[in-house]
Amino acid sequence: MLHLLRQVVEEVNSARDLQSSLRTLVGRIRAGMEVQVCSVFLWDAHVERYVLMATDGLSADAIGKLTLTQNQGLIGLVGKREEPINLGDATRHPNYHLVPGLGEEPYKGTLAVPIIHHRKLLGVLTIQKTEAGRFGDEEEAFLVTLSAQLAGVIAHAEATGALSGLNLLGDEQTDVRFQGVPGAQGVAIGQGHVLLPPADLKAVRYRPTDDIEAEVALFHQALGGVRTELRATRDKLQIELRPEELALFNVYVDILDDAALGEAVIERIRQGEWAQSALAGVMRGYIDHFEKMDDAYLRERAADMRDLGRRVLAYLQESTPTQAIPDDAILIGEEISPTVFGELTGAKIAGIVCTRGSANSHIAILARALDIPTVMGVQELPWQALQGEALVIDGYRGHLYYRLSDEKRRHFEAVCREEAAREAGLESLKDEPGTTRDGLAITLLVNTGLQTDILRSQDRGADGVGLFRTEVPFMMRQRFPSEEEQAAIYRAQLEAFAPRPVTMRTLDVGGDKSLTYFPIVEDNPFLGWRGIRVMLDHPELFMVQVRAMLRASEGLNNLKVMLPMVTSVSEVEEALAIIHRAAMELNEEGLSVRVPDVGVMVEVPSAVYLISELASQVDFISVGSNDLTQYLLAVDRNNPRVAAIYDALHPAVLKALKVVIDAGNHAGVPVSLCGELAGDALGAVILVGLGYRQLSMSSSNLLRVKSVLRQIDTDWAEQVVAGLLHLDNPRLVRSTLQLALKKIGIPLSALGLAPAG
Repeated sequence: MLHLLRQVVEEVNSARDLQSSLRTLVGRIRAGMEVQVCSVFLWDAHVERYVLMATDGLSADAIGKLTLTQNQGLIGLVGKREEPINLGDATRHPNYHLVPGLGEEPYKGTLAVPIIHHRKLLGVLTIQKTEAGRFGDEEEAFLVTLSAQLAGVIAHAEATGALSGLNLLGDEQTDVRFQGVPGAQGVAIGQGHVLLPPADLKAVRYRPTDDIEAEVALFHQALGGVRTELRATRDKLQIELRPEELALFNVYVDILDDAALGEAVIERIRQGEWAQSALAGVMRGYIDHFEKMDDAYLRERAADMRDLGRRVLAYLQESTPTQAIPDDAILIGEEISPTVFGELTGAKIAGIVCTRGSANSHIAILARALDIPTVMGVQELPWQALQGEALVIDGYRGHLYYRLSDEKRRHFEAVCREEAAREAGLESLKDEPGTTRDGLAITLLVNTGLQTDILRSQDRGADGVGLFRTEVPFMMRQRFPSEEEQAAIYRAQLEAFAPRPVTMRTLDVGGDKSLTYFPIVEDNPFLGWRGIRVMLDHPELFMVQVRAMLRASEGLNNLKVMLPMVTSVSEVEEALAIIHRAAMELNEEGLSVRVPDVGVMVEVPSAVYLISELASQVDFISVGSNDLTQYLLAVDRNNPRVAAIYDALHPAVLKALKVVIDAGNHAGVPVSLCGELAGDALGAVILVGLGYRQLSMSSSNLLRVKSVLRQIDTDWAEQVVAGLLHLDNPRLVRSTLQLALKKIGIPLSALGLAPAG
């Protein structure tokens, strides 16, 4: 059974379209399980019916024509229950539904299992046999396992098929919608621009070509270019390497000279496929072949094939003319690095779509800072096929639309106009104080990292910087910036906001923030080497950064230094020693610098429990609600599969926030919050009710938060939040607060929540 499972999954994965995938599936299952019938019904939400999409054993004329309602027959029963049924004689079941002409009459034994992907019912897979009697436990377990394996394949194939604009019945389909996770609020209308990852064989997907000869010529050029490169490298290293090590280059060249490889790729190109996916498909076949071999030496050759394939693919990608990014582009990719913003100077980006990540990925955080509507975690999106296509992003609900109807387009155009009018109405608050209606002052700070953040923050009347992400300049380079370079960057921030405070977080890499020139590879990077741990292990990097910060603050004295990912008091003591030593050295060198206020970020549960001890060591405390939520709920914030569980309004998070602010107030140490929760109008109301008086957020959210806070009373917020702390569900927390705000006249639109429609 295991061999059959692997065979079916591999063959279905390699098929180019949904129909051929399902045809392969039913044929292999019928033969492998020695049954008389195997069929697949898929649920078409557009017509709200199950459609027979493939069968081996029943009438082929019914494929694509036979439909069943969700209450009809055994198929409907399996779909409603979302669990298998195993019947010895299906004809005796009260839900049995005989379809004339289908050819089901001879079959008794029936096993049907649902096909479910991420809680979404895709359809039903069924097998039938002539003799009466239930299928065995092993057969049932196999079909359930196969269904779970195939769900993702079918979901992706369905999504790919949706691009053709046809539903499962072949009828024209508009307003095709792909579901993701809201990353940054807003609606964007624009043209898709695909950002391909460099030289990733797994990422390349099938794409047709109209110019076969040009693709063949490009492939030959790539082979020749890589051959030349390999020979040059071999000759250059001839003195340094032993003959057996140099032989590897000869092996690579021999593989490229092998006619079988070239002919296999060219054959696929001549069938109408572009060179990149033709190469990737052939190389993936070689890699899979070697990886399955019993001999350990031959299995190692899979790595050689992978490396060689990447080299040729990289050459193809470099030789393929890149299309200029148009105005109002919607960037689409698997994972888009934050550094992409440094490479797109002058381009007008309308929106961003990523197939991976979640609302708290750093790309989403930066998108919110730049007011770019973003959708994350659109897992089954056939993203490479969307180059140049007209698209619409709904960043409120996490939807991406394709093939919009005129009616739907007019709706989104109206939403865009309403957004622009609402934002324009908030501009008048820029110079107004951030106070509640009863006069309580709330310090509204901004999170920055990009150079453009300075102007955007000043335009919104920020009270200072609550979080300057120093890792962003590091991520924009191919090496560590020097002390001089860092000092210039930090000075620009400090001068721009002086005399208002600027809180700079020391270099925070690891987890989902990596440097290409300082790779951190770990099985579980979020529980590994990151934040202050990296800096304390590399005091030479830490010292250079602290010196640059102190030099930049000379004469301004508005610098505050914040330590990330602190888990113990000893880490704070070590960091303080380095900061004091840096200040002493600079003063000895003739500069006049002060030791700035130093604080810690509360991001992990241990810091919550040590908050009183930490407060005795530092000048201020800042809660990083993004990571704190992640660690309290054990949810990887970049994983779209658990994105719905990640919620900063979870009662556990709110109670932890209450512990921190109470301890800070008791110790007389200022406490701020610099996570995305502060930039959420609902979150800001809760934070004020908990006792927080300093909030730091993306500049794009500052005026909206200020507007809402100016409409509430402190006592009212404290009473409402006291009640919220007794609730046990984040959705209930959210709806209860929304209702309370509505009762005092604050509409949902003022909170930046999704408009109707």
